[in-house]
Amino acid sequence: MNDKIAKLKNCEFMKILKKVLSSKYFPFLTAAFTLLSYYLGLDVVLFYYIAIVGIAMIILLDDVTPIISILIFIGVAISLKNTPSVSMGNSDYYHRPEIFIQIFIIVGLMIAAAIYRFVKTVLTKKFKFTQMFFGLCAFAFVLIINGIFSKDYDPKNLLFGVILAVFFLGIYSALKDNLKITANSYDNIAYSFLALSVLLVIELIVAYATTEGIFENGTIDRGKLIFGWGVYNTFGLMLLMCIPAVMYLACKKQYGFVYTLYSFSLFVALFFSCSRQAMVGGVIVYPFCLVLLFLKGKNRFANMCVLGGAAVAGIILIGIFNEAVFNFFKVIFDNIIVNGELNGSGRTRLWREAAAYFKKYPIFGAGFFVDFTYTGDSGLGFIPLMCHNTVLQLLSACGILGLAVYTVHRTQTIISYFKNINAERTFIALTILSILILSLLDNHIFNVFPTIIYSALIAVLDKSEKVKL
Repeated sequence: MNDKIAKLKNCEFMKILKKVLSSKYFPFLTAAFTLLSYYLGLDVVLFYYIAIVGIAMIILLDDVTPIISILIFIGVAISLKNTPSVSMGNSDYYHRPEIFIQIFIIVGLMIAAAIYRFVKTVLTKKFKFTQMFFGLCAFAFVLIINGIFSKDYDPKNLLFGVILAVFFLGIYSALKDNLKITANSYDNIAYSFLALSVLLVIELIVAYATTEGIFENGTIDRGKLIFGWGVYNTFGLMLLMCIPAVMYLACKKQYGFVYTLYSFSLFVALFFSCSRQAMVGGVIVYPFCLVLLFLKGKNRFANMCVLGGAAVAGIILIGIFNEAVFNFFKVIFDNIIVNGELNGSGRTRLWREAAAYFKKYPIFGAGFFVDFTYTGDSGLGFIPLMCHNTVLQLLSACGILGLAVYTVHRTQTIISYFKNINAERTFIALTILSILILSLLDNHIFNVFPTIIYSALIAVLDKSEKVKL
């Protein structure tokens, strides 16, 4: 049987298919398919595409790095036409039995394929136990038992905890020892994020061009800047995650100055996303990317000229449209302070409520499914409302035990990075940092879809710890 499978995998057609799936151009095909699905409302068709391609990669490829190019598009797969969110349309698409059953089967097949690859890795003794693995095991455990001894414990806590554990630990475990870390691996990941950034820019431009009333009273009404898969904050996160990859390409490629100019465009797009946390994250992450570019990059003079020219052009435009720029920032940051007190769009209220839950159940927390004074709605019943801060969320849901284990995990990732510093691992680390910074002001790391990307990148970071390029 194994000989037949090996023969099938090495036939001419399969060789061509594996080359296509591993190609640096394949992420752009996925981006095009995702865009087509987004504007035509073909969500289930896209999910079938993701499943078929993902399963093919898991079964056929010795190096599963290209699967990251599929995983990062899952977060932008929900179309505006079919979005389940109340604030973004409230479609019943994902509540229809015929749709739900198909998605359930698709997810089940992908999980089965991942389990098959993981079991195969273990049986062939390729799976290696690392400190990161044990740290994630402990973190997965405390997520599963969230709020276990709280008075109003909800069984949904267990369900959501298991879902998070699967994404944090399961994806990491399935990928880690099936990754072959080479320069081409990093290129594949970088081109995947580049393709994602192109999709995001197109959707942002279309949103501005087609949304009625988005420009109001001389500024931007960010409440109307919505996408099927999220609002402006989610968009800002996805866009920020792409910048380190683009800057890595600027650093490594012969005509990197083209990527440098594009990265500056993405940095500007962060502000047009109207996500305040993304703006703050960009101001933190982009300078680190510039350090990487000028310390390790090729054609430094060309890159410096392009970046300097773009900066000068930006300053001139800001000078010309200074009143509009001032009004934009005034409106965007207007409710940070209300009546002389820090408000942050109601976040401080959420943080106080989270602290109260922690005080009530300090060891194991109150669980994820508790009442927060919250105005949003994910539209997905299995994702609870949260308090918009990683630390306080862990304290309220999992208690001091949860925060302690997460701190161990966070320390392990930092140590892992510093054990082998190079340009390749730095762009992976900066992408992870983008998620973590923005998660201090939002729910991203516990919102399932960003968790998928996070876990995959942690697997890359851990696997590459001893790889010298």
